[in-house]
Amino acid sequence: MDSWLAKKLYNGLMIKNQKILDSSEVIDKTIKLSCDTGAGHLAPSLSTVNILTVLFRDFLMFDVNNPRSETRDRFILSKGHGCYAYYVILNMLGFIPQKELDVFNTAESSLFGCVCANEDYMLEASTGSLGHGLPIAVGMAWAFKMKNMPNRVVCMVGDGEMQEGSNFESLQFASRYKLDNLLVIVDGNGLQGCDYVEDVALSNDKLLELLSVYTSENRAIRADGHDEMAIASALANFFSHQVRGEGVMAILFDTIKGYGLPIAEGKKNYHFRCPTQDGYSYKQVE
Repeated sequence: MDSWLAKKLYNGLMIKNQKILDSSEVIDKTIKLSCDTGAGHLAPSLSTVNILTVLFRDFLMFDVNNPRSETRDRFILSKGHGCYAYYVILNMLGFIPQKELDVFNTAESSLFGCVCANEDYMLEASTGSLGHGLPIAVGMAWAFKMKNMPNRVVCMVGDGEMQEGSNFESLQFASRYKLDNLLVIVDGNGLQGCDYVEDVALSNDKLLELLSVYTSENRAIRADGHDEMAIASALANFFSHQVRGEGVMAILFDTIKGYGLPIAEGKKNYHFRCPTQDGYSYKQVE
């Protein structure tokens, strides 16, 4: 049995959650959350669904009865604006109460359009000002190493966000101190706020080459971010074993912005827009 799975079972951390999360249901609930509340940033949330579903269902260690558990792994969503699927998954797992989603995007909710730290909801850090999440994750990973704790840290960044210099300063630190307990996931949907990533800065092909500079051999890899078997295979490279001294790992997942919602898939103008602004009805058949 793989060590990460054995550890989950040993600690009684509700392995049955594997049966709770289904990506098609997460997509449906994420679209509904945006359309019911008029909240924008739906498209950058949808590109993360399959990755987050597999990550939370099959790999991350956490205790559904104790969101503050010291033994939990840490997940940081650095692209904090693309948080709707993240909220939906935490709701489905029991961390975020349904009443919060019911009033989302109103003054009554404690959830915001960008992630705001709330340990009771297992929201580990306030993010959305891009380039902040990875430095936080590096600090967490370094702290766990200094304390000789086994916790892992996973940080999801956007491909456009990787234009922020703070991310590369963080990668230098992670590389220098061989933070083998840190995984950087790039949501490579090829789009940023108002344009295609490769028309603003580096293409994702070049970004992967750059990431390989900060990682050991075969520790910067690429996979299909909507094929859950491919996602699980890629993540298993990090979670199934932890070779001391290999250092930080990075996975660039190729995704489609607006995945699961044809009106928004791969469209530049849907970074900020809620599809109801263009006459889309949540109940319509795609």
